Amino acid sequence: MKYYNFFEYVAEQSNKDRRIFEIETQKFSTYEEVINNALLIGKSLYQYDQKIVSVILPNSISYIECFLACMATNNIFNPIPYFIEPQELNKTLSYIDPKLIISDRQDIDPKYKKMQPEMLLNNNIRIIPKINDVDDIASLYYSSGTTGNPKGVLYSHKNMISLIRSIIDGFEFKSSDNQLAFLPFGHTAAINYNILPALMKGSNLYISKGFEFMRESFFEVLEKYQINYTQIVPTVLYMLLKLKVDISSLDLSHLRFIGCGSSTLPIVSQQEFIDLYNIKVPNLYGLSETGPSFIDNPLEKGWTPGSIGKPLDVNECRISKSGEILLKGDNIFIAYHKNEKLYKEVVQNGWFKTGDLGYKKNGKYYFQDRKKDLIIKGAINIVPMEIEEVIYKHPEIHECVVVGRNNKIFGEEIIAVVVPLNDIDDIKLKKDIRLLCKAELSNYKVPSTVLVWKELPKTLSNKLLRRKVRELVNENY
Repeated sequence: MKYYNFFEYVAEQSNKDRRIFEIETQKFSTYEEVINNALLIGKSLYQYDQKIVSVILPNSISYIECFLACMATNNIFNPIPYFIEPQELNKTLSYIDPKLIISDRQDIDPKYKKMQPEMLLNNNIRIIPKINDVDDIASLYYSSGTTGNPKGVLYSHKNMISLIRSIIDGFEFKSSDNQLAFLPFGHTAAINYNILPALMKGSNLYISKGFEFMRESFFEVLEKYQINYTQIVPTVLYMLLKLKVDISSLDLSHLRFIGCGSSTLPIVSQQEFIDLYNIKVPNLYGLSETGPSFIDNPLEKGWTPGSIGKPLDVNECRISKSGEILLKGDNIFIAYHKNEKLYKEVVQNGWFKTGDLGYKKNGKYYFQDRKKDLIIKGAINIVPMEIEEVIYKHPEIHECVVVGRNNKIFGEEIIAVVVPLNDIDDIKLKKDIRLLCKAELSNYKVPSTVLVWKELPKTLSNKLLRRKVRELVNENY
């Protein structure tokens, strides 16, 4: 049967003996119960068609039921991070302009129609799923932007189904798997890598409210629930490196590997994690506009870290003459919300211009940096990531970012901002970093200034706000 709605895939799993489980509350539901609740919630959404429904809830089973209710009624699922600050939340809602908000938060502007999940379940009338067109919009993924360009990415049912099918094949996910999802459900990392593949395959899905709730027990959770796959971000990887957990007594043989994405992963940190925990962790690449587009499979014979791997079969990839990564396929989004001009700029002849620089070598692709993050010093293009990789070799560096500072003579000069692991003499650390860079880089790539900060600005999904760092450096130093 050819399905046109993601809900239909999940409904096929409703009779299987698999479940969705909340770790902190120990609450669980079978797939059949989740499907039934989604159809009950759908009663309140059935009056709408292709209308935006914003879901602002903690990581939970209820969240998934609301997502499926949107799919079943052919409305547009719009996930928003639960812990977003009130001022940013209402700014986001003003841009999105949803028809309905499902949330238990009390600080949402009353001009928006809002309902809580338990209110939506307060009936026993199930709806019949709507028949939709495969090109209808399934979701609106809002990006607050790490580069100062907020946008809403519109994803069709065809986009979603094609992408998740390809992820399942590329990652070799199985219905017998146990997936762990703990990244914020308001962001696409948890949605695309954990939630949707688990729902489509009908595999067990274990949900945590967030890493802060399992920081000290992360590896114990992997063992207890025999997790086969979970997804982290670089910030979580850095925390686990800092904790240096002794896992020698744990049985993690069922864990195939841990994926890491959503932000740049320095190869030094990647290798350090592999060496410390003997767990393979590939660097995964994707964008809100495409979803995950590559698989760097660490189970391949002779695998070594460093690349982003090979394109998933859902899309093609090529490198432009300027070194930009271009993608084409059924996973490429269909529009930007309220911004047709931007869409026409970034999608040309079916090819999506990612804005990322990369190259291909020995059949694999390598990410270099964001095109707009290049530092231009004396008319020479400098890739910040190359310098960051060197700085990460210093044993006392927790995080670092390299940006350009305006300079009347050179155009830009190189500034390195670092966050140390421990309390350390700032003067000595700055000197060590400059000596390290001089030993491994051409002189024109050595930072003119090293700044030591206590933390780096990030989004709610822990993505580095490089733009904000650049602004702070240019305004204050």
